[in-house]
Amino acid sequence: MPEGATALEIPADRPAFVTRVYFDGPPAATAVRLAFPPRTERPDSIKVYMNSTRKRDPEAVYHARRFAYAYITPPDLPQNFELLPDTCHGDMAVRFRTPDHREAAMRRQPFLLDGVTVRLVREGETPNVRRVTHDYLVHAALRDYPVEQRTEEMIGDNCSGFGFVREIDPACFAAPDLSTVRVVLQNEHPREVPHELRILYDDGFTSVVPVEIVGVWHRSHSCDVNGHLGSTCLSSSPRLPLLELMDFKLKQVSANV
Repeated sequence: MPEGATALEIPADRPAFVTRVYFDGPPAATAVRLAFPPRTERPDSIKVYMNSTRKRDPEAVYHARRFAYAYITPPDLPQNFELLPDTCHGDMAVRFRTPDHREAAMRRQPFLLDGVTVRLVREGETPNVRRVTHDYLVHAALRDYPVEQRTEEMIGDNCSGFGFVREIDPACFAAPDLSTVRVVLQNEHPREVPHELRILYDDGFTSVVPVEIVGVWHRSHSCDVNGHLGSTCLSSSPRLPLLELMDFKLKQVSANV
């Protein structure tokens, strides 16, 4: 915790666990098979903490900018219309030949046809995406963390459901398997940090990582005079990148019987 910061209360009403799915490689050697109870309800939304200044593959950016999401009113279309499968955003996804074609269509909307209105929305601007404040910093210890997942990118991805990783203790990268990884997270509220992080692999095995909250403080104690986040508690770091939190409301999808 930075010098002069006021220690805030560590919340007791934290979730039991958060699951992060990892299908990009083999499971950790220490992963175990857990007995999962059947899921009885679907979550209303999911949170994803993202670094908005992270360098992205130009080809992937170009591909993403070709898409828009269509919102159609009324939802019950005449029989001479057919929707593509539902997406997380809107009633259907529309892919254009180039980003310029998408922007040209955006300028010409809304589209009216046989009493139906179609409105196009860019990714990140859809109504089910909510950007919120991220005023808290949390010093957390990730216990029994597998060495196979111990890169800066993997640690950030694994924690993205409950906070953006602002700092990682450099000593953890050379530490033995299942050593503790110390991180500083920034999030909307410290109660989002679970008691366990579960990394689920595609073979059904799971790495169970107990998460201990060491300290909590307000982000103002780590900001400079311009309000930019600087050093936290693990090192004296330069100005850190902008943080973006997207809270996605999940659509209710009914199965056709």
